[in-house]
Amino acid sequence: MAPNPATVTFFGYWAGRLPAVTDLHFRSFLRQHPESRYELWLDEDDASAIEAPELQWIKTHPRIALRSFSLNALIGKHVSARPVASYDRSPKLRQIARAIHRKIAPQWARRNAWEHPQFGLTYKHSSKLFAGFTRNKAYRGDLARCLVPLEHYPDACLYVDLDICFTSDLTAQCGDKAWAYRWEELPFANSAILYLPNRSWSTALTRKGNELENFLPWILFADHVCAELGVVVHPARLFDPLWTPGSVLYGDPAKFFEARDNLALDMHALSTDRFLAIHWHNNWETVPAPNSIYAGLLKACEGAVE
Repeated sequence: MAPNPATVTFFGYWAGRLPAVTDLHFRSFLRQHPESRYELWLDEDDASAIEAPELQWIKTHPRIALRSFSLNALIGKHVSARPVASYDRSPKLRQIARAIHRKIAPQWARRNAWEHPQFGLTYKHSSKLFAGFTRNKAYRGDLARCLVPLEHYPDACLYVDLDICFTSDLTAQCGDKAWAYRWEELPFANSAILYLPNRSWSTALTRKGNELENFLPWILFADHVCAELGVVVHPARLFDPLWTPGSVLYGDPAKFFEARDNLALDMHALSTDRFLAIHWHNNWETVPAPNSIYAGLLKACEGAVE
């Protein structure tokens, strides 16, 4: 049974300057979740700030809270097998070493890496070639979605990447089991949307991430790990038209931002597919065309801020 919408806290994470394109993310949240609250965790380790004129309203909205924090502090508290600071002193040299290592590393040198069929060598935390703790913003996001609820959310919470537009009330999907959604048709989940019913789930995920020495979705959210932990993996077509054949957005994120010859017809086609959300896959610096699907959805959310 779905919980009271007011009891599910939505949250996101950002490091650096918040892109103007995220305006749709926040406005669509307010439109689709009139009883819910949203907390945006701004990573002070990367001088996070909200400077875009389009986003200034976020600072004072009563249902959006801005939370400054140090992800480094949470990593230090909750993540094991951390590399020493000296590993980060020569990023160019480490990048070259990593490229060579992927091609010619002997078997003994691979013991601190995962061999993945889609992504090749994926380094563990204990590898000197692992760089995710300090320089890889995407990986820091992978950590934040597990560590923030472990530290701050004893009850139900729903993490959402900021390149997602809400097209429905996602609290209707929130019950007593954690869930994410499938990465295309591959044997692991995409944690761009991650629901956790209570702290026991974030505890289990963090414990497993430490055991595997990796929080990347193709490692931590592999099908066998999700089955072990009881995490439900929903089909991609519920949340990702870019991964859904037949959708007007299938196959290319640019379709979400570019001008449309018949916007009304495309918006209707998208609505009849009944996606629960739309993941537009990064494009943080993209400027949407005035007659794009992005712009059409943003207009549909007008008035949600009040």
